[in-house]
Amino acid sequence: MTEPMLVQALGDKLPAETLAALLEHPEIAAELLPVFDQPRLAEDYVPREISVLFDDVTVVEWQDGQMTYQCPPVAADYQPELVEWLVDGETAYLSVQGREVINRLPAVPQLNLETLKALEERPCKPL
Repeated sequence: MTEPMLVQALGDKLPAETLAALLEHPEIAAELLPVFDQPRLAEDYVPREISVLFDDVTVVEWQDGQMTYQCPPVAADYQPELVEWLVDGETAYLSVQGREVINRLPAVPQLNLETLKALEERPCKPL
């Protein structure tokens, strides 16, 4: 899809600055078009899998209420260009350069805090 077509399709869905940031990634913009038409996740929806990606690299995976993967530590001041949350394999949240593009999440899913505490005590690796 050409950039003018993307601008036409997304122009009324996003603020101009957000659209400009997204268009720096035209392949992602084109893939997101159908996601804009998907409804928000229901308030009572219970996901089975959540993955968080920074710049298309998985940094956290959560399955059936437990953290199953966390990437190696990154610099505290690292600012990813792209942040994406996949919920049960579907894009539920995406931001580009800190600007929210898609947010289908009614609330941040609750994670098992004991699992998170265990991850603090050992290096990041698959559980």
